Amino acid sequence: MLYNDALRGLTYDPSLHDDLPAVQAANVDGRHYQVAKADLSTLNIAPHFRGISMAYIGTEDHPHLAGINPKFHFDDLDLDRLINVTIAREWSRADGDPRRGILIMGDKGVGKTQYLRQRLARQGIPSAVISWRPEMDAVDAIYSKTLIGGDVSIEKGVLWQAAEGGYPVVIEEIDVARPAQLVALNEIIDTGTITIPETGEVIHARRGFCVFANCNSSFTEDRHGGFAGTRSQNISVLDRFFKYTMEAPTDDAQAKFVKAMYPDVTDEDAGRYAAFMGMVRKASSPDGSGASVQGSVHRVSLGFSRRNLIDWVDMTRSFAYLEAQHISVPKYALGPIYTNVLPANERASVEHLFDLAFGVTA
Repeated sequence: MLYNDALRGLTYDPSLHDDLPAVQAANVDGRHYQVAKADLSTLNIAPHFRGISMAYIGTEDHPHLAGINPKFHFDDLDLDRLINVTIAREWSRADGDPRRGILIMGDKGVGKTQYLRQRLARQGIPSAVISWRPEMDAVDAIYSKTLIGGDVSIEKGVLWQAAEGGYPVVIEEIDVARPAQLVALNEIIDTGTITIPETGEVIHARRGFCVFANCNSSFTEDRHGGFAGTRSQNISVLDRFFKYTMEAPTDDAQAKFVKAMYPDVTDEDAGRYAAFMGMVRKASSPDGSGASVQGSVHRVSLGFSRRNLIDWVDMTRSFAYLEAQHISVPKYALGPIYTNVLPANERASVEHLFDLAFGVTA
């Protein structure tokens, strides 16, 4: 696991946290790490972003800490601001104030989960991830029961572990849940209080616990009608989150993202990667409109995400030796990343879009 080396130089000084009694209390409550103020500019988060937030010190071996991608480029200033405010609020709120995480909405592939987890990881903050399934009950996220020799053994689930540990939970695809099951989590999301009916045990989450979530729909409706399995959710759940819609980046922003992660990629190639991704995103639009190029409409069933983009550039670099054999390396690398899973007609469409983006002529 890659760890943010900038965290190693941080220390907790109680005298610098007189204004944050919750931070002082957290550092004597038995958790296996410390919490301290940190200047974001020293944590390699975003060149455009400055400010003070919280960092967790000593979480390098934590099982729920995401490994960082040191090349990852944070380019959504509004989301950066909201994440910072949300984390700061958790450590400054009054004890009776509700906890709040962020619901990040947006089309598949814009990088919702990756952006949030990379941001938290840069600050040393673990985040337990739940990928919600349509058949899940709320209790499945809290604990599980196993019958052993006639006795019932209760195993802590993700929400329980994070509540006791004092760190966030991220619920992926929250909009595929049955609405009543999410409503059953309202008390946990709001107050961090978990009651185990079988034992009567009540768990009060440590400071730092809050719930983040993401979804492809708009939570209360699927405007495109293309996100199979999503459900309109109860407004009472929505009210327990700050809301953010993550838009697909423009081609220019996507090119800057590529350049930031791969400085040795030429400006021209960064623009080509971005242009291709923009065309494929239109071709795979949930509303079925497709990408209209040179009088033809191209449609594909599979989107192309930022995760795919990163893998693609990496794969292109790995196959660079094929250039000597007069092989189009980016097109070749696109196979194992994306096109090999497409039906023949869609593969032909994608390869045509590639030729247009990369200036390939017959």
